[in-house]
Amino acid sequence: MIVYVGCGERGNEMADVLEELGRVTDARSGGRLVDRTVVIANTSNMPMMAREASVHTGITVAEFYRDMGYDTVVIADSTSRWAESLREFSNRNGDLPAEEGYPATLASELAAFYERAGRVTTLGGATASTTVIGAVSPAGGDMTEPVTTGTQRFVRSLWLLDRDLAYSRHYPAVSWRGSFARDADAVGMWRSAHGDPEWARRRARAAALLAEADRLASLAEIIGTGSLPGHERMVLLGGRLLRDGVLQQNALSDNDGFCSAEKGAALLGLVLDVVDACQRRVEEGLAATTIEEADLGPVVRAREEAGPSDAEAVRDVRRRALAMLEALT
Repeated sequence: MIVYVGCGERGNEMADVLEELGRVTDARSGGRLVDRTVVIANTSNMPMMAREASVHTGITVAEFYRDMGYDTVVIADSTSRWAESLREFSNRNGDLPAEEGYPATLASELAAFYERAGRVTTLGGATASTTVIGAVSPAGGDMTEPVTTGTQRFVRSLWLLDRDLAYSRHYPAVSWRGSFARDADAVGMWRSAHGDPEWARRRARAAALLAEADRLASLAEIIGTGSLPGHERMVLLGGRLLRDGVLQQNALSDNDGFCSAEKGAALLGLVLDVVDACQRRVEEGLAATTIEEADLGPVVRAREEAGPSDAEAVRDVRRRALAMLEALT
């Protein structure tokens, strides 16, 4: 079950959400997504206390379905406007204001909301869960304001949206620099115990490659890519392949709108193996320009051309890409 809380949204935006949910096909059931979605609309022109109560209403509805044995997700959009209603009520109530006028209890209010997420065993013996996804919209993009900093203290992961990625039409525009997950080690151990012992190593390599590519991109803007040594140019190439072939995703594509864990692992393995092959060929004396001019389009297109769970098609692209790189002279 999905519970969407529109807290402080404009009325026309809520109408668009309802219309879109009615058009989207549910991949699980084949019906409409709106059939298993609860929408709680507290628009910006509604009373202040309605906005204050909206997220509590949403999480309570989710817990109702969770206790029935469902896995539920609460999307609170946005907790910033919910916090603004807390500030407004606190000011009218004559409470002593804290940082930026928010009530001194803001941190505990945020904690009380997010701590209601979790996995439970119901009285009927079923295993069910509630997942909370809170959208934070800091004014002016200020990541140091109280709602943002308070939220980051309690959540287990953060998806930081990047304006530059959105302007360059890279979707989803999730920044790999500012995002984090506190459960990466636990996920790595779980993956290792369930047949994928290389998960943590692949993730660490991808993060290191993206960080190094970002550093070299800034340098290349000053001195030019052609002035960099061959192995650093291969790092830049690897960063582009990771961004375009793994991190991008087309929600409107039947193949790319959903990706199984096995296909995701195959895509990441494909890019990392291609980067290793490029580095090896450069060490053997092959010119970096020759590799950069090679057709690596199939590596980027694999995520859209292979089916949602077709990891074997990705592995076939890997074999052909590595053979092509070995044949370069």
